[in-house]
Amino acid sequence: MDVYNAILNRRSVRRFQQKNISIESLKKIINAARLAPSAANLQPLEFFIVTDKELRSKVFETLGWAGYIKPRWVPSENERPMAYIVILVRDANKNPWYVRDASIAAGYITLMAENEGLGSCIICKVDREKLHSILELPQNYYVDSVVALGYKAEHPVVEELKDSVEYWRDEREVLHVPKRKLEDIIHINRF
Repeated sequence: MDVYNAILNRRSVRRFQQKNISIESLKKIINAARLAPSAANLQPLEFFIVTDKELRSKVFETLGWAGYIKPRWVPSENERPMAYIVILVRDANKNPWYVRDASIAAGYITLMAENEGLGSCIICKVDREKLHSILELPQNYYVDSVVALGYKAEHPVVEELKDSVEYWRDEREVLHVPKRKLEDIIHINRF
């Protein structure tokens, strides 16, 4: 898959098939994130892979899901992610640029997941203290975000943004995601 098509096809997926992901695929995804740009080349990021069923369940309980969907929605037991990549920052208080590094790495993770035939969802609404404890992380590591991964059990649809940025599910439970039109956001040589 070429990069442009991966970008066009990739959407945040929150429903997953209950099919295991190989450690080799997860390592390949993290290797891409490892090679992402890093401000001042400080490389503060590390990555924690979670595939164990019991540990996945504990991680799941620390995450917020699909905030726009009301009433509160979470994936059912048979739709949950089959792996997580927890993006960690070593000595975050010493690096004013780590948020950019983590954001770029998360983007690389989602694109490589798409390339591997996987769905992904970057989650920033995380009970960081609880997750830090569950994963038994050293004190100098900060949990930036979590990327949920699995084979797709849904295929979200892009809609033209009209009145609201809020995504929604229709009567068939298809997720619709509004996006701004290219001509509304691009400026060439003048504003």
